Amino acid sequence: MPITTLYDAKKFTMRPICFFKLLIASFSLFSLQAAPPPQIPIETLFAEVDMTSVSISPTGRYLTWLAPKNQRINLAILDRETNKLRWLTDMKEESVTAYQWVKKDRILFAQQWAGREEYGMFACNPDGSNLIIINKLQRVEADAEGAGEAAPPSSELDLPKSLVSTLPKDPDHILMNRIRGSSFLGDLIKVNIRTGKETVEERNYINARTWIADSNGVVRVAICTDFEEPISVKYRSDAKSAWRTLGEFSKETSLFFEEAAPIEPHWRPSVFAKDNRTLYVKSFMEHDKSALLTLDPETGQWGPVLFTHPRVEIGNRLANYRRGGLSSRAAVDGLIFNSTGELGGVAYEDEKSEIHWLDANLARLSADLNRALPDTQNSIDSATSDGNLMVVRAASDRDPGTYYLYDKTKQELTEIGRVRKAINPNQMSEMRPIRFTARDGWEIPGYLTIPAGREAKNMPMLVIPHGGPYGPRDSWGYNPDVQFFANRGYAVLQVNYRGSGGYGLKFQLGGYKGYGRQMQDDLTDGVKWCIQQGFANPARVGIYGASYGGYAVLAGLTLTPELYCCGVNYVGVSDIEGRQGSRTFAGPRVIREGNAIRNLDPVKDIAIIRATNPVEHIPNIQVPLFCAYGKNDPRVRFDQWLTLESRLKQHGKTYEIMVGENEGHGFRKIENRLEYFRRVEDFLSRNMNTPEGRVKIGTPTVKPSKTE
Repeated sequence: MPITTLYDAKKFTMRPICFFKLLIASFSLFSLQAAPPPQIPIETLFAEVDMTSVSISPTGRYLTWLAPKNQRINLAILDRETNKLRWLTDMKEESVTAYQWVKKDRILFAQQWAGREEYGMFACNPDGSNLIIINKLQRVEADAEGAGEAAPPSSELDLPKSLVSTLPKDPDHILMNRIRGSSFLGDLIKVNIRTGKETVEERNYINARTWIADSNGVVRVAICTDFEEPISVKYRSDAKSAWRTLGEFSKETSLFFEEAAPIEPHWRPSVFAKDNRTLYVKSFMEHDKSALLTLDPETGQWGPVLFTHPRVEIGNRLANYRRGGLSSRAAVDGLIFNSTGELGGVAYEDEKSEIHWLDANLARLSADLNRALPDTQNSIDSATSDGNLMVVRAASDRDPGTYYLYDKTKQELTEIGRVRKAINPNQMSEMRPIRFTARDGWEIPGYLTIPAGREAKNMPMLVIPHGGPYGPRDSWGYNPDVQFFANRGYAVLQVNYRGSGGYGLKFQLGGYKGYGRQMQDDLTDGVKWCIQQGFANPARVGIYGASYGGYAVLAGLTLTPELYCCGVNYVGVSDIEGRQGSRTFAGPRVIREGNAIRNLDPVKDIAIIRATNPVEHIPNIQVPLFCAYGKNDPRVRFDQWLTLESRLKQHGKTYEIMVGENEGHGFRKIENRLEYFRRVEDFLSRNMNTPEGRVKIGTPTVKPSKTE
C-alpha cells in the first residue's frame, strides 16, 4: 500500500497523502507525554459519538452510519456516486439503536422507547422512501413506582420480532422469529421488506428457542426446550423433512442464553458451512475453554478441531446480544468468512482481541492493514457482496477509532471519519492487562489504567466492577468512563472476577451463587493487590459500578466498609432477596430454572442471601454514597432504589440521588448523561481527594435530582 488517501468528511473531497506521512502522524499521536494532560470537559468526553456503526451497502454505492442529530442518534447515508450526504431518519425523542442492510436497496433499523428495551423496527430505501413498520414501537407510561407495563399488542402483527435470515436469494423477503407473549417461543414468519406483509412460514411446534438457517434461508437447525424435557439440538435435511434430534443436554446448560454459560460439557451449533451441509460447532465436550469443530448432521461424523485456545473461549459471548432484534450467531462464536463463503478465521479475546486466520489471503490483508495502521487494532466491520470494498475500523485503548474504506483492487485506504473528533488519543491513558492471584489460588485477569503523565504510585483509585454478572467481561479498548476518571487523576481497576464470560466453563461456574462472596472477594483481592504493588493509596480507594456492578458497590461498602472511601451505585441491585420475587424474574419456567442454577435458592439459601444482601447491612456503611436510577428500568426495577432509600434514611446515612424520569437501565439521553457525570465528578472530587481520604459520616445529607 504505497499510497493512501484521506477522506475529508466535511467537504467530501479526496486528497492523497504519502504513506510514510501517515506513519509519522501515527507515531506522533501515540508518543509518550511527560506531563499530565489538561482536564478534558465532560461535554467532550461524553458527547454523542460523531460516527459509529459504519457499513457499506452490498453493491458498494452507499456508506451508512449512526451519528447525532437533534441530540439523538440518527441514521446517515452517503451516496458515493453523487457524493451527497443525507439523513435517513429525523428522530427527536429516541435514538436509532441499530441498523442493517438486509437487501442491496433496503435498510432495517431499530429504535426503543424511554429506556424500556421494547424495540420498534422499520425498513426504508436508501433515499428514505417507502418507510414501513416491521415491528411497532410501543409507547408506555410508568406508574408512580416505575412499574409500568407495556400495553398488550393491538394485533398479532405487533408482537416482537427478531431477524433469522436475510434470505439473500430472495429480493423481497426476510425471515423473522415472531415471539409469542412471555413464553419466548416464536413462530417463523416471512416478511415482505417492501410492503410489511407477513406470512407464517412455520409454526413452532418443536419448542425452538433459537433457529439457524442455511445460506438459502431454509431453517434446518433449532435449539429447543419445553419446561420439562432436556435441551435438544434438532436438525432436518430440508424444509419438508421431519425434525430429528442431534444431541440432548440437561436443561441446566441454558444453550440459548448468551449471557450465561452452561455448567456441564455440551456443544452448540453456530452456522452452516458453504456446502449447506456441514455445521460449524462450538464444543465444550472435551475443552473447558471451547473448541471449534465441524459436524456432518446427516452422518453424525465429527471433523477435527479447527481451533482452540488455552486461556479463553473462541468468539464473543455477547456479540449476539439482541438489541433491536438484529443479531448473528456466527458473530457469537467468532467465525469470519471470506467473500466466497469459506471460513477465513476465528476470533477470540484474551488480553486483547485476536484472530486466528485460516485463510491465507485474509491473513495477508490483515498484515497489510496492520502495517498501514500500526498503532491500533484493526477490524473489518463491513464489506460489499464481492468483497472488493471493506469498512475498516482502527481503534485502541486510547483512541475511540477511525473508520476507513479499503479498496482491495486499488489497494487504497480512504478515511471515512473519526468516532470522536474532539478526542486526542495522546491525552488518553493506557489500559494495561493484569493478572493477580486471589486468596484461594485462582488466577484473576483484569485491567489497570494509570492516568497519563502520572507516576503509578500511591494513587487514588476507583474499582469498576462490570455488570452482568455472568457472561459479560471487561475488555481492552477505549472506554469513555475509564478515560474520564483517569483524566481526573484516578487510577482505574477493572477485574474480570470469576463468573465473567469467555474464560471457560470452570471459571464461569466458579462465580455461580457468588453474589457478595467469591465474586466480591475477587474485587477485594484485586484492590489489596494494587495496594501491595504500591499503585493505590489505601485511604483513597473508591468503588463505582452499574447494574450488577452497582450491587458490588453496595456490597463493598457494607461487607468490606474499611476498604473504600466512597461509592457510586448506578442502577444497581440493592435487595437481592426482594428481587427474587419481583416481576424481573417473570417468564417461562426454563428461564426461572436457569436463574436458580446461577443464583442462591430464596428458601434453602436464605441465610446466605441475607448475609450478602446490602439492604440488610446499611448500618455498616461509613462513607458517602451516590446513587442513580432510571424510572423505567426493566432490568433493575425502580423499587430497588425505593427500598434502598428507605433503609438509608432509616439509618441516617449520607447519600445523593439522581433519578432519570424517562430513562431505563442507564441514562441514554445526552442531556441526562452529561448531568449524571457532572454529579459524579463533583461527588468524587469531594470524597476521593481529601488528604486523609476517608471522610466521616455526619448528619444525613440528601441531594436529589430528577431528569426529564
